[in-house]
This record gives sequence, structure tokens and C-alpha cells, in this order.
Amino acid sequence: MKSIAFASVEEQYRKYGDGLRVADVRELADWVRGMAHLPPVSELELILFLHSNYYDIEAARHTIECYYSFRTSCKNLFGNRDLSLRSIQQAMDVLDLTVLPELTPEGYRVLLAKIVDPDASKFSLSAILTFSIMCIDIVLWEEGCNNGSILIIDMDGIHLGHLPKLGIFTLKDLLYFIQEAFPIRLKGLHLANVVPFIDRIMAMIRPFMKKELLEIFHLHTSTSMDTLFQHIPQQCFPADYGGNAPPRKLLRDQLYSRTMECEHFLANYDRQKRVDDTKRMAKPRTIGNLFGFF
Repeated sequence: MKSIAFASVEEQYRKYGDGLRVADVRELADWVRGMAHLPPVSELELILFLHSNYYDIEAARHTIECYYSFRTSCKNLFGNRDLSLRSIQQAMDVLDLTVLPELTPEGYRVLLAKIVDPDASKFSLSAILTFSIMCIDIVLWEEGCNNGSILIIDMDGIHLGHLPKLGIFTLKDLLYFIQEAFPIRLKGLHLANVVPFIDRIMAMIRPFMKKELLEIFHLHTSTSMDTLFQHIPQQCFPADYGGNAPPRKLLRDQLYSRTMECEHFLANYDRQKRVDDTKRMAKPRTIGNLFGFF
């Protein structure tokens, strides 16, 4: 089993020296050490948190708190991160998740997800999301910072049989994590080949989407895919979509193989990077008060 080839800290400072300051990273590190309930946070992780918040230290603190607290408490997305589980293995068969090799002209990294097995009996949203986040963890740690990230979900292959399996609590957890805890600069969320019942899906997720996310959220029908290429050049896409990148299946296999190689590291990370609420000075974080319900 291989380990993570972490992005170079020195390279992050070199690339983002216009806003990323060593002094700010040290200040953030001192704050983390003063929070007894938080786990150790590496310099690269601190850089990711700071960069994703456009170098706002207070915002980075909020993201760090949400990130580790949520990963500790949210069983839906982080309770079964074991690559040998049947549910995870099945998720790998149901979903193709790819990282497009070419950045957009703005320097954004693009992720493309598509359901490739239409059998709804095999569809588990929590397992698919759990595995997807594991893959993205690897990409984030190995690539380091970038100007932004775009997520595309190709809905071709999704049908009404999937609708009852889109658990509202799992969707809520995902949207919270994306908006409050994920150390990325999200620049776009696109649903391509939208299904006829998209209005029913939107009714489920819209209450959990902040104004900022709604502003970068786009729907593209199967007859108007050109609207997607207005945001991301077609050349960036896999050959299946008329682009210059390798076929989606090949990109998917590369990402999954790399994630599987890092299985032991992922398991150790999950054991070590946990919040200890017995040492927390403030009110313990729960799924309820993470969302501001209490």
C-alpha cells in the first residue's frame, strides 16, 4: 500500500505568495494548538483552510472547526470509510467519478460524476458520497491549493427509481459539508442532462442551499449541453463528451486505483483527526447545532 504524496508546502507559498503569508499560517497553527478538542493539523492543511477562505483567518478558524467536528460526528458521510466494505465496493461500480486532467482557463479543477449503473437497488447515496469524499481527500492533499473547483453531476442514468433513495438528511449533510467545511474554493456546481423530475429534487435541496451556492448552481438539459461548455471549455472534457481528455472510464480507473492505494492512510487519518468533545470549552457540536437548529 502506498501513502499520500502530499503537495509541497514550499510550492504553495511560492504559487500563492500574493496572499498566503507564513505569519498567518503560524497564527492559525497557534490557535489550533490552543483548542484542546481539535486534532493536530498539518501545515498543508492549514494552508488549504486559509487559501480556501481567501486568507481570512477568522473564516479559516470557522472552517477548521466545522471540518473536524463534522467529520467526527456525521455518521452518514464519515461513519463507514472502509474501502473493503461491500457498500463502498458497490458504490465504485455504480458511480464514475473523475478528475479532469486539464484546468479551466481560470485555473479551476473540474470533477465530473455520473451514475453508470441504473439499477436503483444498488444505489446508496451515503455510500456513494462517502467514497467520493475519500477520493477528493486524496486529490486535495496531493494537489494542494488551486484557484477553484467545479463539480459537474451528469444526471444521465438517474431515473424515478432513484428518487426515494435520495435521503433528505444525507443531502442536508452533504450541502452543509460543501458550504461550511470543505477547504476548497467552489466556483461552480452544475447538473447536466437534468432529469424531468428535477423540480422535486430541487424542492428537497433548495432549503439547505445558501445564496452564494445558488448563485453558482446551474442546470443543463440534454438538449442544451452547449450551456455547460460556456462555463467549462469542451476541450477539458473526456472524449466521451467530445473533449480532448482521455475517456471517462480511464480517468475513473486512475482515480479509484490511487484511492485504493491509500487505503491504510485514509483509515489512520480518520482515527487521528477526530474532535474530543470532552476537552471542548464551548457547547459540544452535534449535527443539530452544526446546522444552527439549537
